[in-house]
Amino acid sequence: MAVTATQTVREIIEAALQDIEAVTMGQPVPARQAEHALATLNRLTKAWQLRDETPSFLKARQSLTLTTAASYTLNPVRPMRILSARIKRAGIETPMLRLTREDYDNLPNKSTIGFPTQFYFDRQREASLFYVWPVLGVAAGETVEITYEREIEDLGINDTIDLPGEWYDVAVKQLAARLVGPYGSEAAKQRLPGEAEYALNMALAAGMDGESVCWHG
Repeated sequence: MAVTATQTVREIIEAALQDIEAVTMGQPVPARQAEHALATLNRLTKAWQLRDETPSFLKARQSLTLTTAASYTLNPVRPMRILSARIKRAGIETPMLRLTREDYDNLPNKSTIGFPTQFYFDRQREASLFYVWPVLGVAAGETVEITYEREIEDLGINDTIDLPGEWYDVAVKQLAARLVGPYGSEAAKQRLPGEAEYALNMALAAGMDGESVCWHG
């Protein structure tokens, strides 16, 4: 028996609109309303990632093979955040120090040869570069092991939503709170903001590497 099923973006949108009493169960969602809800949901999920907390389901790892270059394009090219980086040589991983943009800009010689001990992550609108310092004079199989926060995927109406099952209700409540203004009943307008914030806070509290943190309601 499955532990969690999957839900499509369309199902999340339908549930949110039913929650605010904009449509009834079994009633098709008007195309224009569905388009607006989809755009709102995409903006909403991206906005969640502005918070400092990183839910465990967004944490991922990649291994970057070093050459003698100072900068590298990552895959995916635009992680939201670099959570940690460790340089690995001969099977031993050593934590690297993080540089700010100002720190990196102030390095007098960005091509200094040596064993890389520091990194700077330059995240732009649609791309990013990962810089190391010092740079290797000769590459001999060194890698940087990176733990990062990935972006929530862009959503299409028929896609499976890029969330684990325990976040489905969060998506429904948060989307409903965004849509209740133009489409919702007066009763829904009163209750949805509080329900939506409660659902998100509970999910974030329980989503740090799968362990609950202290929370008082």
